[in-house]
Amino acid sequence: MTDEATVTPPQDSESPTIVRHAILTVLTLMSVLLYLDRFAVNIASEFIREDLQMTQTQMSWFISAFFWSYALCQVPAGWLSDRLGGRAMMTLYIIAWSIFTGLMGAASAVWVVLWLRVFCGAAQAGAYPTSASLIRQWYPISKRGMASSLVGLGGRFGAVLAPLMTAWLILYFVGDSSASKLAPTDVLDPVALLARFDGPPDTATPRDKFISGYLAQLPETERSQLLDHAALAAAQLKQQEQKAKPTPLLELADWVPRFGVNDVPEIREIPSQFREAVDAFAARVSDANLIDFTAVPVRLPANAQRLLVRRQQQNDLSEAESTLLNRSALEVLFPKEIRKYQGRGWRPTIILYGFIGIGVALVLFVVARNHPESHPWCNQAELEVINDEPTRWAKSREPGNPTFPWRAFLTSLSLWGNSLTQFFTNIGWLFVVTSLPRYLDNVHSVPLVTKGVMTAFPSGLGILGLFAGGRATDWAFHVFGLKSGRRIPLVASRFVAAGGYGLCLIVSALFAPTPENWWLPWLYIVGLCIASMSVDFGSPAIWAYAQDVGGRYTASILGWGNMWGNLGAAVAPLVYNMVLGENPTVGDWNNVFLMCCGVFVLSGFCAMLLDSTKPLTVERAS
Repeated sequence: MTDEATVTPPQDSESPTIVRHAILTVLTLMSVLLYLDRFAVNIASEFIREDLQMTQTQMSWFISAFFWSYALCQVPAGWLSDRLGGRAMMTLYIIAWSIFTGLMGAASAVWVVLWLRVFCGAAQAGAYPTSASLIRQWYPISKRGMASSLVGLGGRFGAVLAPLMTAWLILYFVGDSSASKLAPTDVLDPVALLARFDGPPDTATPRDKFISGYLAQLPETERSQLLDHAALAAAQLKQQEQKAKPTPLLELADWVPRFGVNDVPEIREIPSQFREAVDAFAARVSDANLIDFTAVPVRLPANAQRLLVRRQQQNDLSEAESTLLNRSALEVLFPKEIRKYQGRGWRPTIILYGFIGIGVALVLFVVARNHPESHPWCNQAELEVINDEPTRWAKSREPGNPTFPWRAFLTSLSLWGNSLTQFFTNIGWLFVVTSLPRYLDNVHSVPLVTKGVMTAFPSGLGILGLFAGGRATDWAFHVFGLKSGRRIPLVASRFVAAGGYGLCLIVSALFAPTPENWWLPWLYIVGLCIASMSVDFGSPAIWAYAQDVGGRYTASILGWGNMWGNLGAAVAPLVYNMVLGENPTVGDWNNVFLMCCGVFVLSGFCAMLLDSTKPLTVERAS
């Protein structure tokens, strides 16, 4: 018996239920979670690196690993959903990546977090293909575009929410002063810390102004001992640098499982000859007069800045408050040598995200079904809305089991232009969502919450670019025709994105990063907002191109291009690391800006190859 025979016409008084909208709401919530879990680790990346004592090369693979598996698992994950059902597989995917995300918060070895990121990428790869499958079952053909756009918008919102929510939660779990005491485990590199005190200080920098003031406070005997230790530490550090070997791009040993072995020590061993000097330095952190803030300008977090204002108003601070103020300042003055006390909040934050994801998965399992006909909450009136006449006609014309058109894809110059456009685009764009927090921390010493706000701005304005790009793409089609109407918005958006990074280079040439120039990072954010908005402005043209030339292979073209885009995202962190190295200078960061500017130009030239007037030609067996 057919489905039509089992469905009786609805009564005039019966209103359609809204089960389809409930499912769409949960899918949108899933999309928010998808990007929240994906990008939360970026705002916490320096905390993770310090905690696990990772090199920058290891950190670049930590970010890159996700996108390799995400790109390569999209087709298999979509196939599993088609075969086993969207409801079960979406639930499984959400639970899987949530468990892997939560486990990162408990990891104590580098190889563990690397593989967890691989598994996260593989699990998230099935999210959007499965979501599209459920939308196809639950929405009529005339409403699928809007439903899909809402799910996509959820992901953009998640990208905005990730740095803001993660920064706030990290602070919430740490508190104001409970963890601010400087313990031996908080000295990341004791030798490098002592070596900073060697030689005549250059009083132009805030750090050396502090060192001069600190030495002046010490009794003669203690000062002499510290300088002796500093000279010895500087000589030892120089020997270490001379013996150091170049870091390989890929160290296979980082990926080898070592079960039952904690290969990340809690503290870098303090040489016995330096232990007394390090302990004495740490003990003075609670001294209210440790730092003369009138002579040593430091950009402090908001909570420490409030304490400084109180002290400047002649209000006495408690010992815990003085410790927090001094510790916050020392973390800015010695960013590579002293662990950030706020970093202790990243683990409970990531674990919390894992539990939230499991909750979302359970809600989806309860609300969703693979087909409207099998849902107990869906009445006959809603079935008629979902399976209207155009939808039934479209389903009747769908091929039973289309094969992937490999030959046509590999021989189409236009499709290669589309693929390379997305590949180069993501190399330039990924800086905004992955490396921007590190840049703001390293170069401008931006506090955590402010860093979260700054990182959220480009993604937030990208949403506006997405809406504007859709309207502009339709306008360009009516004005310039199909071929140029698709090319112009895409090409222009890539060149404008290159201009956004060019603006960053101009700002860097005009202004030096100093604590007094507190406004300077916002100028860089303006340039990166231009780049991010431009990328999203061109996205509708890519989608429209796939629909123009794809026919029944539209989904395949979108998946193929998305794979190449994510391969670009996988390559990007490794390329950034090659340019930056372990200890980047301002010039190194400018080289990254220059590289991102260049790849967007390449992306624009590749977009010139797109031709929507030439549909995909697939040879069919006779």
